Amino acid sequence: MRVSRTLAAVAALSACLAVAACSKSTQDKTGQDLKAVGADTAQAAKDVANAPAAKELGSDIKQGTKEAADKTAEATKEAAAKLKSGADQAGEKLKSGAQQAADKTKDAVDNAKH
Repeated sequence: MRVSRTLAAVAALSACLAVAACSKSTQDKTGQDLKAVGADTAQAAKDVANAPAAKELGSDIKQGTKEAADKTAEATKEAAAKLKSGADQAGEKLKSGAQQAADKTKDAVDNAKH
């Protein structure tokens, strides 16, 4: 927040100076100040990126991502096991039903012969 306020103030000051057609020395000084603010801003960004809290945040994000991936993999394995079990049960029921149908058909044919 502070950096963006500083940049906004610098931009406003630059615009005012340009409109007022300042002297060459004032314009030069303003240009140097703007370069200094730019360097300070770049350094502040580096400081934030290298701050221990930022590194911890990155580590926390990696850990959270790994945990989520592990849970997803486990849930996928469980779902696959349940699906296989359900398919096995359905197959057994289908076999049983087919056998019963065959037995009934055989009985019907045998009864029809008598």
